[in-house]
Amino acid sequence: MPSPFESHGEGEPSHLVLVNATGEHSLWPAFAPVPAGWDAVGAAADHHTCLSRLAPSAPAPSGATP
Repeated sequence: MPSPFESHGEGEPSHLVLVNATGEHSLWPAFAPVPAGWDAVGAAADHHTCLSRLAPSAPAPSGATP
């Protein structure tokens, strides 16, 4: 079974970009409920689009995950 964080084909709205109160961003599978303390940024999109949304805002990893 593929990881839910991997690409599922271009054009399929399979992922979300999430943000928490401290401004950290995360890639999240669209089928899973958004965890408490996190909010979706925009609509579900394909894997590549969501990674593009993360690129400009991605800070150094701090260990926080949803």
